[in-house]
Amino acid sequence: MENFKHYMVEEERPDFRFEAVLTSESTKERGKDEILSDIRSLPGVTVVAVREAGKPQPGRDYSLLSLKVDRLILGHASVPTIIRNITKRVNRLESVFSFSLKGVPEQI
Repeated sequence: MENFKHYMVEEERPDFRFEAVLTSESTKERGKDEILSDIRSLPGVTVVAVREAGKPQPGRDYSLLSLKVDRLILGHASVPTIIRNITKRVNRLESVFSFSLKGVPEQI
């Protein structure tokens, strides 16, 4: 919890990384690759790694994403605010059931 509180302080930190769990629907028209492309297209967001998380059910993918965020592109908002905004935008993407933070963000 102390690490997270450390990020609450408004200091200039160009980059940070966090992990998130993505639950998505795979269809013939739109698969996980298209969803990952949409996430990569978000300003200041880089998808560093993608791992399978859990046993997939038919038509659903569970992935653990490692994302890097460039704060210089996103302005000087706090880390929790940036993560909240990214989470909202990803959850609005077509074929995404859920996207949520896993663990504590780490400074790069």
